[in-house]
Amino acid sequence: MLLSPRPQPERGARAIWNSPAFGLLGLGAFLATSIVGMTIVGHWLDGRLGTVPVLTLVFLVLGLAAGFYGAYVQLREFTERTQGAPRDGAGR
Repeated sequence: MLLSPRPQPERGARAIWNSPAFGLLGLGAFLATSIVGMTIVGHWLDGRLGTVPVLTLVFLVLGLAAGFYGAYVQLREFTERTQGAPRDGAGR
């Protein structure tokens, strides 16, 4: 029995993993990981240095700042990629 070849996608068709939804999922995962990861590091350092809850709060704020800045940069790139480059050349 011969196996039929796998059907090839049409020219110009996008694979499902190139969907905009996956880009937004990655953005949310980055934001959550930044905040939670930095908070865990701060909590761990608090336990080591006996400065409860100072470093937890400091690293929480740092995680929020880093997460939102990174999410802003990724969202800007995402919108440029999905909407295309500006046509007037002014960069707006």
